[in-house]
Amino acid sequence: MARPQAFERELRIATQGLQPEAISKLLAQTARRALADAISSGEAPRSYVRAVNGRIGVSEDQVIPPGPIVYNFNFLPDVIVYGQAFFRERAPVKSGAYRDSLIVLVNGAQVRAFNNIPLDAEVILVPTVPYSRKIEVGSMVMRVPAGVIEDTRQAVMRRFGDVIVAQKRFISLAGAYTLRRGNRRKDRTTGKQLLYPALVVAMRF
Repeated sequence: MARPQAFERELRIATQGLQPEAISKLLAQTARRALADAISSGEAPRSYVRAVNGRIGVSEDQVIPPGPIVYNFNFLPDVIVYGQAFFRERAPVKSGAYRDSLIVLVNGAQVRAFNNIPLDAEVILVPTVPYSRKIEVGSMVMRVPAGVIEDTRQAVMRRFGDVIVAQKRFISLAGAYTLRRGNRRKDRTTGKQLLYPALVVAMRF
């Protein structure tokens, strides 16, 4: 699969001597051909938002010369699928609970289907077991290195860094585990909500 890059292409066509209707038709045909080529080559995903003369969602056929016709491509579904696969491969596996606890949040709500994610959404991948922070910071004995979310972030940035921004954050979750007093915990942590290591992704604009 080709490495995605910001798709930005200026199309120049010969319009001398053509009537406005013919120019519009040629602009639409040229834009559609460039779109199809970009998708088939793997340079761009199939999910995009089209803007014609600044109007969102209208057909290329409605272009008023000289345009522009702009395709804003949405790589977020591809990022999620890639990030999930990398996380599962990288995660320590004993019971499998940590690996299988990864959820996807879009603008704060959990989703399981990725086809209709808005282009301007904030996407979060986060493992929800209470010990996920221990795994991330290395305070749990494991057969694999710590920093699973950080490694996932780096992998996503290597693959999609031209078109997305990915950060690691420690976030709270609704109904999250609350720290309780124990022999190894200081009293000041008792009653505090646990923070979970998360991969936070958004498109570049």
